[in-house]
Amino acid sequence: MDSQRVTLALGLAACILVAGAASFMLIRDSDETEVLGTSMLDPLFQDEEHDHRNASQHMMYTENIQPVSFNELTAPGNAEIQVADSPDGNTYAYIAGWSEMHIVDVTNPANTTVTGVYYDPNTQVLDVKYLEYNGREYVIVQNQIVDPGAADPNVGAWEDPAQVTVTLVDVTDKTDPSWVDSWYDVDHPSGPHNLYTHMIDNEWYIFVANPDYESCDVGQGDACGGITLAHLNFAGYGDLPRIVKVGEAEVSWESTLGGWIYIHDMTVQTWPGEEQNDPRFGRTYIYGAYWEAGLRIFDVSDVPHPNKDLAEYLWYGSLCRLSGGSQAGCTWRAPEVGQWMEFEDFDGDGEIDCSCTSNVNGGRASYIHYAEPIDDMVDAT
Repeated sequence: MDSQRVTLALGLAACILVAGAASFMLIRDSDETEVLGTSMLDPLFQDEEHDHRNASQHMMYTENIQPVSFNELTAPGNAEIQVADSPDGNTYAYIAGWSEMHIVDVTNPANTTVTGVYYDPNTQVLDVKYLEYNGREYVIVQNQIVDPGAADPNVGAWEDPAQVTVTLVDVTDKTDPSWVDSWYDVDHPSGPHNLYTHMIDNEWYIFVANPDYESCDVGQGDACGGITLAHLNFAGYGDLPRIVKVGEAEVSWESTLGGWIYIHDMTVQTWPGEEQNDPRFGRTYIYGAYWEAGLRIFDVSDVPHPNKDLAEYLWYGSLCRLSGGSQAGCTWRAPEVGQWMEFEDFDGDGEIDCSCTSNVNGGRASYIHYAEPIDDMVDAT
């Protein structure tokens, strides 16, 4: 009898084990089928019927990011945004929004308020950067005509100074932003695309990415695709305006692989290392995303500076102003000190993916779009 009980117990245990294993496999297969069958839903509506000002169409989200609030602004569309704490104790978002630059109080993210609007009917405002100087607040915005025949809104024409400028706006009064100065660069008739601000030896400088378009003639010596270097002359040195172009940073054309040489964006950084024997110590560099010219690095440590050599600063600033920023008079150039163009071969044909090999492969490898330096030193060995 005992042996029969043992046999039955073992048989029952075996049945339970087999049933459990089968159930586990069925559940796992079901889960895998469910995962594989789940379609990824794009949280951004892409169809033409999308209403940018309808809050109900902006409630999509992924599980790791939850929506907090929605503000329809005063007009649809936004390109770039910068958030900054203000001396008044509040936090504001400055939003580049096509023909408008919105100032939004985001101190309480769940209850945002549009406090002011800077209206520019001429162009598409694509970028905005915030800075402070002597207790006053400013933003730099840029206007670029992307397609003068099919822009949205349809605006302006090439080589119209009102259409393609860098504009300095005083935003100290959040309800009444006011124009301070604008700069039109005749060397770059398509207008600027992206901006960056950086303080060099206690003076604010702006760096303006000027893409290369058909209207820019390399054969005539135009600095196509260059980065404009301009000082913000808040102290009013000489008889110069607030925005003073002092030079450019340009790619050495013969050092490229050909293809689409286009400055899209850049960042500026003072070298973060603390080793004083390092030749880079204390130097300031531009890191430019130059599409098929790769990553380009320029040293702007010795840019004409009013507190280093006022005579030199006034000389270059005056010549750039008189020549409209063209190479006819605006001649200071930041030296190029580094580059990277080792693009990947994603399609495995034995050649890098770029126009230079007649296989751009969608630009996945060679369209260098953005560059962002890291503030902490990293051991790359």
